[in-house]
Amino acid sequence: MPGDHHRPLDVSPTRKLAAILSADVAGYSRLMGEDERATFDAVLGMRARVRALVEAHAGRVVDATGDAVLAEFASAVEALRCACEVQRAQATHNAELPESRRMLLRIGLNLGDVIESDGALYGDGVNIAARVQGAGEPGGVCVSGAIREQVAGKLALRFDSAGELRFKNIAQAVPTYHVRERSDTSAPAATAFAAAAAASHLPQPLSSFVGRAGDLVALERLLQSHRLVTLVGPGGIGKTRLAVQAARQAAGRFTDGVWLVELAALADARLVAQVVASTLGIKPDASASVMQTLASELRPRRLLIVLDNCEHLLQACAELTRSLLETAPQLVVLASSREALRLAGEASYPVPALALPDANSALPAGAPLPEAVQLFVDRAGAARPGFAPTAQNWPAMLSICRRLDGIPLAIELAAARVRALSVEHIAARLNDRFHLLTHGDRAALPRQQTLRALIDWSHDLLTERERLLLRRLAVFAGGWTLEACEAVCTDAALERQDVADVLGCLVDRSMVEADVDGARYRLLQTVRQYAQERLEESGEAGAAKDRHLQFFIEFAETAGAGLTGSDQGRWIERLDPERENFLIAHAWCDPSPLGAELGLRMMFALKLYLFNRGLLGPLLQGVQDALARPGAERRTIHRCRALQTAGQAGFMTGRFASAKIHLEEALAIAEELGDTGRAASVLQTLGMTCVAQGEHGSAHRYLDHALTLAQQRGDRRELAAALNALAQLHRVEGTLDRAQSLYEQALLLTRELGDLENTAVALLNLALVAVGRIDAARAAVRLIEALEIAESIGSMLTGANGLAVAAGVAALREEWQQSIGFATAARTQMQAMGLQLDPADEMLLAPLAARSVLRASAESGGAAGTAAPAPSYALAMAAARKWLISS
Repeated sequence: MPGDHHRPLDVSPTRKLAAILSADVAGYSRLMGEDERATFDAVLGMRARVRALVEAHAGRVVDATGDAVLAEFASAVEALRCACEVQRAQATHNAELPESRRMLLRIGLNLGDVIESDGALYGDGVNIAARVQGAGEPGGVCVSGAIREQVAGKLALRFDSAGELRFKNIAQAVPTYHVRERSDTSAPAATAFAAAAAASHLPQPLSSFVGRAGDLVALERLLQSHRLVTLVGPGGIGKTRLAVQAARQAAGRFTDGVWLVELAALADARLVAQVVASTLGIKPDASASVMQTLASELRPRRLLIVLDNCEHLLQACAELTRSLLETAPQLVVLASSREALRLAGEASYPVPALALPDANSALPAGAPLPEAVQLFVDRAGAARPGFAPTAQNWPAMLSICRRLDGIPLAIELAAARVRALSVEHIAARLNDRFHLLTHGDRAALPRQQTLRALIDWSHDLLTERERLLLRRLAVFAGGWTLEACEAVCTDAALERQDVADVLGCLVDRSMVEADVDGARYRLLQTVRQYAQERLEESGEAGAAKDRHLQFFIEFAETAGAGLTGSDQGRWIERLDPERENFLIAHAWCDPSPLGAELGLRMMFALKLYLFNRGLLGPLLQGVQDALARPGAERRTIHRCRALQTAGQAGFMTGRFASAKIHLEEALAIAEELGDTGRAASVLQTLGMTCVAQGEHGSAHRYLDHALTLAQQRGDRRELAAALNALAQLHRVEGTLDRAQSLYEQALLLTRELGDLENTAVALLNLALVAVGRIDAARAAVRLIEALEIAESIGSMLTGANGLAVAAGVAALREEWQQSIGFATAARTQMQAMGLQLDPADEMLLAPLAARSVLRASAESGGAAGTAAPAPSYALAMAAARKWLISS
């Protein structure tokens, strides 16, 4: 056994707290006297088993001399787990030997201060472990009171007091305990551990298992139909907890037990087979390799092996698993890794994040909390007893869980912070999450104790090209396509033809998420923040952001042209996922040398899309920012277009005075440049702004001029727009025949062009002419087609206006409640978009809306009636179409 370690130190010492494991062979001298060679070989085998298990539990073998082994651990829990598994493995090994050749170990554990010098350990912490070992039973584990205090309640073990023992050279008496399995009431430890060798070897959970009911059902089915199932996902997603829980539920089907083989702390791929053998208690055969011995021993057995944390030993794990599955027909392997093993017959199961609540959801009353929030509440309650969700902290909890992407480890690290911070303060500091989330379980592996270390571990396993692409992907927000990745992330260091392969590797390694159809990719927010830091450190950030900006401006310009034709719906679907990319690209215009021009180009290119989606506020703010940048004052076509965009957005949001100023400058620049097409387009909105301000004379001049320019140019698109604008003026002035004729000409042109948006606008205007003529039937026909088009292309702008027209049609039919309901839905949607009803439409529809309220009030005895509220824009649109068709 190890000595007292009191010799003088000859190197600079380091003092630390450690859990010390001391083990030796009971009756070693007797065994050596009976058969020296066999005992020597047996001791070598014992040392190999102990070393493999020590390393598997994040420990370090300090000394192995003769029959003694000394090891240290950072975690008392892991030290005791290791000691128990060593005894189980030795008991299984002994069961195959004659009784006279069985080797029993005594193991002692202590937690205390030690001094490390030149790799060796000294001091009372070590000496007490050795003395406790001597007080232990052959085949058992004995621990000091310091160990018991650290692990109490964390493992499925009980501690029988051996009294307070006094040891040589130790001043104070040491409380000492024999470790027993909880199910064992009388047998000595050796018998208890031997019996446990045939049972399931899974760690007892130290905290509650939250959610994942659907995952467990899916895994149960997979384990019944596949012999290799691999849980795949990024670090911290909960693969190990899910694997252990699934294995625990499946244990009844495996007569030879369920075993957890932990590989996280193992660095040497050559020892994978040895760790599996040691965990299962399989004795190495001197005449065969460990792999051959494993295959032979497992061939007749029905058991489940959980092979945990394979990603850093992937090749070795794959080779071992294939060999064992080929030779052991009743073996099932449940692996966890950040990428699949890629073996024939493997079922890969991507582990999802915990279920997240909707961003604006309310604190549920009496209903279960969403999984992510439940985990936060559970762990926060453990950190600060009495913690509970309230109406006050609920929004902050939602923000934390959503910004951490539902990743269990990140949520647990955040929840631990409630010891010192309010939930609101935690949420406010998540932008610096790598400094905030640093206080994990001390007994966990180092990489699981901080958020940064968790991602560092995954990052270090990547190739250099994979690291390069990962950091460049940080410039994207909200995801990206392969086409965007190839354009933005390539240069001399990473060529375009290599991107698909490298991106696929990042997906395989769970660093990048891919949609089911593979059309889009995204980074978890935490991974993106990490990659952003790496990108800034690399010095590549400016170039990557420039490429990102250039790509999305060109994409927006291509899409803008597509939004005027028959493919409007398809282009809107392509633009929707890129909103966040457009926002950050536009923000990057500020420091970019070409930012002024690029910003003006982008906002003009996005105009039709943002109009369609009713995002008038963001459009107006974006174009104002673009016009205010240094360099944007140059009187170019780009400034002209941006000014026109600002004028159009201002008109639609009721800012007529500022709209007129923007439009007048845009017109002046267009005339200076001799761009009659742009001038015709600006004149249309300028004329309508004059209508809104009651300046009908100016409106006539502007709109007549716009029509003349469009006719001279032969531009059918501009001609349709000019006809529509002039018709608006005639409708306001009450010349409905002239207005109807102009609208019909515009409708004919938009149909020829395949311009669905403006076809719907012309139809709505013709419906309004019919409303003005008190012709509800004709109005309904026009309105039905307009709403169908709006739905087909997803135009909320046209849809909201359509609901307002539907309210007018209902008023003509004296269906007052319907009229009030459609008017309310239209007003609600317009307010959400920042849209103001066109003044020409307001003049016609406002009196009808007021009449509906008065008549509904009269019919209900003085209480103003209201229609059944439409819960959403989509339902209101569906209700309007159904009502129009059935009426």
